[in-house]
Amino acid sequence: MSQARIDRTLRRMAIQVWEKLKEKEPGNNLILIGLNERGYATAQKIAQYLDEVADIKTTPHQYHVHDKAASRNVPDCNEKFVLLVDDVIFSGKTMFSALSAICNIYEPNTIEIATLIDRGHRKYPLGSDLTGIKVPTKLGEHIEVMLKKGALDQAILFKNK
Repeated sequence: MSQARIDRTLRRMAIQVWEKLKEKEPGNNLILIGLNERGYATAQKIAQYLDEVADIKTTPHQYHVHDKAASRNVPDCNEKFVLLVDDVIFSGKTMFSALSAICNIYEPNTIEIATLIDRGHRKYPLGSDLTGIKVPTKLGEHIEVMLKKGALDQAILFKNK
């Protein structure tokens, strides 16, 4: 997946977020939380496009799922529309960990999941509310979203031998 296609996909996803906000949260009660490094880069791009297409200014927050102290860095999500963002969803373990941590501390109005790429093969009972592209993979395959200087660059499918 090229950088141009990633950009087009994330722009479309930002428009979908805007439509959901108009429907569910008329005020700007959006909290964007990007998971780990690549999810945060994805959230930054969605925030940029929300500003461009809908004049919605929001600052994405980064949540490091495997850092026990990271929950202290999550902003107040009470009575907000929380959008958890990751680059790729596979088993759902990372997303489930983030959901659990946030719901143990806060009571958002709505929590939705946005992912650039959905690989399928879920082990946890959750899905993506906003998906850029679905790429059904075999269990021996892996998709990696590459970063260049902290920004999304390309997505590559690797086949394990």
